[in-house]
Amino acid sequence: MKKILTTLALFLIFVQLFGGSDIFNFVHKDYDFVLRISKGGSWYNELKKVPFFAFILDRKGLGFEDSFSRVLEDMRYKTGVLPAVVQDAISNDILFASKGIDIDISNFVSFDINYYLEFIKNIAANSFLVFETKYPTQLPKALSYLLSVNFRSISQNLYIIGDTLYASITGKYFIIAGSKQTLELALKTFQTPEMQMSKVVKEFDRLKAGTFFISGFSKPNTLKINLPGGVRIDDSDSEYLLFTSTISAGAFTFTIEQKNKKQNNTSKISDNIGTLPLNWNYYLSIPSKNTAALISSVEVWFSGITSDLIRLTEFFKYSASVSSNVYIVGRLESGELVFIFDNFTGKDLETNLAKLGSKYDFQKQEWSLIIQSSKLYIYKTANRLVMATVDKAKFEQYEKSSKRLRDLPIFFDFSKITTYDMKLFMDIGDIIKTTTGFNVISKLLFWQYSIGYLSYYKFVIS
Repeated sequence: MKKILTTLALFLIFVQLFGGSDIFNFVHKDYDFVLRISKGGSWYNELKKVPFFAFILDRKGLGFEDSFSRVLEDMRYKTGVLPAVVQDAISNDILFASKGIDIDISNFVSFDINYYLEFIKNIAANSFLVFETKYPTQLPKALSYLLSVNFRSISQNLYIIGDTLYASITGKYFIIAGSKQTLELALKTFQTPEMQMSKVVKEFDRLKAGTFFISGFSKPNTLKINLPGGVRIDDSDSEYLLFTSTISAGAFTFTIEQKNKKQNNTSKISDNIGTLPLNWNYYLSIPSKNTAALISSVEVWFSGITSDLIRLTEFFKYSASVSSNVYIVGRLESGELVFIFDNFTGKDLETNLAKLGSKYDFQKQEWSLIIQSSKLYIYKTANRLVMATVDKAKFEQYEKSSKRLRDLPIFFDFSKITTYDMKLFMDIGDIIKTTTGFNVISKLLFWQYSIGYLSYYKFVIS
């Protein structure tokens, strides 16, 4: 009986450490940020159905896939390590975790293979990467080649890659960290359930149970979003952020769920953004009551301005207070920018414009304002107040266009978003075409809303 119990105990330990392990188990409960890419190989064909990612991967676009294949063939020729070693590592689970540093989610997106290699090479001291792979013992040599650094074994199952990266192997996992202490903590955490974040944070049960391409967890004031126009996360009064993503029907969907300490329910909005002319590739709608989002956007668009920024933000607050919605539109590649205050009913516009130091042109029926080296025009058209880098004559020429934002097929999905704190449409394909010449039909939808203690940030890329 004693022998049977001993065998059973050893079996349970083996299952815990190897057979039943989860890549999240490397993350200590004190860490701030965790990101997991789950079985990338099984999602790859679906990812290539998304026009934006097809443009990045295919040879008809940026050719990321072919470029990486050539790098792996060079590796085979120069080191003898087969491409399958790296291909397997990036096709299975990958985890990145960090502590004590801010994470900008846009830093995980690049069109350059070398960017990701530099990302690995410069992992911070309190950060680490884990790869699930069938070839863990061959990965150190492969990575040293890809990173253009040397590697050496300094003890049993401990490698140094380059000057600062420490690596080790446990079962089917290869771990690479920015310091020896971080590596040792990850290995110890993997074997100690009470140290694991996934055991003490109940939200990880949802990440483990769901079928997600990308998923993760972040503590407050760690994760950042930087989209054009000041779209950002305000998690200063939250408990955590949970993020998940899936791919379906040619669309990549990424959702951030934020648990707040206070309740807030977003109101349903009636907007007229679909009536705007189809002359731009960027359309952001902010309800006038969402002053914080508006000012955040103004501060981003007019970054670098110091002396005039306070007066400018005060004018925007005034204009929004007597409007229903604020639309920020433009062409990102040319710098054309238009602020539109819908259903404007302000009675003391001239007084507030005088505070800005603007000058009125009676003939053109518009005010002008010099902000550093930029000239802004302010004018009324129908029931809207406009502040823009384009004058009234050009704006009214746009208005004569027969095409409207509502004429785009994707506007059906955009118009269904009626409960929001802000919503954004970007014609990524148009931006790519005007900057690179490639013809790509790709769009981005983003919106933010709150229900009770939860706030949601949703992205859909086609």
